[in-house]
Amino acid sequence: MEAMAMRASARKISGKGPARRARAHGLIPAVFYNPRAEAVMLTVSAADMKEFFKRKDDNAFINLRVEDGDASWERISIIKDTQQDPLTGRLLHVDFYEISMDHKLTAAVPLRFEGVPAGVEFGGELQILKREVSLTCLPSVLPEHIGLDISALKVGEALRVKDIPAMEGIDILDADEAILAMVAVTREAMKTESEEEAEVLKQKASDTE
Repeated sequence: MEAMAMRASARKISGKGPARRARAHGLIPAVFYNPRAEAVMLTVSAADMKEFFKRKDDNAFINLRVEDGDASWERISIIKDTQQDPLTGRLLHVDFYEISMDHKLTAAVPLRFEGVPAGVEFGGELQILKREVSLTCLPSVLPEHIGLDISALKVGEALRVKDIPAMEGIDILDADEAILAMVAVTREAMKTESEEEAEVLKQKASDTE
């Protein structure tokens, strides 16, 4: 997965006052975490973050280019957490985590369900119970999403975690029996099934005459 470049600046002062002033100047307070050193406080451009979330794929990597006084450094990272204003949705804070290309990471990957279940045509109702799964793998093989064909699901059938096709180098952490999607039985489906059974019995009776 290609890393998107993003500029950042180290900041020395924390607190609500400096954070508000940073936002007033079009900057978002952030923190960069890595397993080998102390966290580094940053600011990133609000415009850059808006563009990133507008066009990014899930779990996109970021090549964070940090200006730190007279020095500068780059790290491959991933966004692990964000804080938003509950009323306006405005981005308030971002947490970046460094990733190492030779160490496995754990991530939540979205599921994309493809096709219309066969059971829906007979009155069943498609229910999506999970829209993502947790997995662990090397960053180089982290999928942007997992596509799942649900067109064969009949009324009363379910797609479970164990039904996800095996992917080399990727371990799914969710329980095998956890249901991802199912076609629930509805009154319409029961009516259709009863009508089909009645038609079969009628045909059998006709054949014996």
